[in-house]
Amino acid sequence: MARGALVLTVLVACGGSPPPAKPLVVPPPAPVTQEPGPEAKKAAEAISRAYELLTQESAVPGDPVALREAAIDALAPKGWKARPIAWTNDAGKDVDVLKGAVGTLALRGELPPDAVLRAARAMTMAIGDTQTFALSKPNVQALFAMVAGVAVVEPGIWSHKLDDGRWAVSDVLPGSAAASIGIQRGDILVSVDGSPIVHGWVDLLPWIGVAPGTKLELVVERAGKNQTFVLQLQPVTSPIVESKLLAGGIGYLRVWACTHADVDARDAGKLVAAALTTLDKRKATKLVLDLRGNPGGYPFDVASLFVEDDPLMVAVAGGADQPVARTKIAAWKTKRPIVVIVDEQTASGAEMIAFALKDDAGATIVGRPTAGGLSFPTTEKLSGDVTLSYPLSRVGSAKTKQPLDGNRLVPDVAAQNPSAEDYAAGRDPQLDAALQALKAAR
Repeated sequence: MARGALVLTVLVACGGSPPPAKPLVVPPPAPVTQEPGPEAKKAAEAISRAYELLTQESAVPGDPVALREAAIDALAPKGWKARPIAWTNDAGKDVDVLKGAVGTLALRGELPPDAVLRAARAMTMAIGDTQTFALSKPNVQALFAMVAGVAVVEPGIWSHKLDDGRWAVSDVLPGSAAASIGIQRGDILVSVDGSPIVHGWVDLLPWIGVAPGTKLELVVERAGKNQTFVLQLQPVTSPIVESKLLAGGIGYLRVWACTHADVDARDAGKLVAAALTTLDKRKATKLVLDLRGNPGGYPFDVASLFVEDDPLMVAVAGGADQPVARTKIAAWKTKRPIVVIVDEQTASGAEMIAFALKDDAGATIVGRPTAGGLSFPTTEKLSGDVTLSYPLSRVGSAKTKQPLDGNRLVPDVAAQNPSAEDYAAGRDPQLDAALQALKAAR
């Protein structure tokens, strides 16, 4: 029984009376020590440090009031908010106030063991920035493995945002737990492990890199009714690049992830270069580059294949511009019209590729506004094996040196995401819009 909880059982016989009431016994509060122990001190310092980074050092800072409230809500037991905290409303000073509040929770024996991860994750969610998130050690290791193109434990779901704010499954990874249990394209994501899905892939991040065999309850809406699935997560390899020749001599190239590896078969730059060579041999006259659902990674080789100018882009921080140079990979010599398809899950490095192609190569962007991750992140390790990611600079145009509003690309041609009915019928309105845009391209 949780401390402070009260369970009252009443047995009533048929036609009889309830038994005499027994005295209510409320467990005493946890003993209060003179000061928090070493681990609690580390937690208080880590949480206040995360607050400092996210409100004062991030290139996309969060609202100080919203962040401190998110941290306390994530940590404090019920009723804590009724106890006044002497906030100063000066973010610099409230770093220490937050540290003291966490220390008080520790003194009362009310600080959860995963306090740092819980508070950091709540604060990053309150910001709503794609590059701002908190991860456990297994999550971080899995992300590095994904960038290297190797198999990791993950649900195997890509998603896009609907007009009503909900998220729908856009692709299911072959061989994944989601595929084996019957998750379908067009399913609307409702909740994961009891928590509502409101941020798309960010809500699934805690289950990337977990132990094989971990079970995950996923609720989806299909045909207007909720269905519950239990996924048993296993390692799975994500696709990296696929290409084909469409009717009319149009090359189609999809880059699922911006991987970077010593092995050519796992390196996005090498795979894209090989695909472009094949499309040249097949006499492709125009190109569709599909970056939908691409979460990012290492984008600079792929961008350098299409952009000859140097630099590719600039990093903007505090009014200073730092050029981001092309890599040594040779640029694709064949100059053909390019249309890039993006959606709400085109993030980080994938957004950089699309941005460079639009800015330097004159590509037309089709689809939905991107995730808002046009920034360069950095990380800091906090106690409890928690890694905090936040942007240190924003991506700016190589020509104007200016970042984009909201750190995201707004398509030149707006095109709705496929609906459940579109998926069922094999339709793709965004690809259709891209092909239409290519007709007008020279």
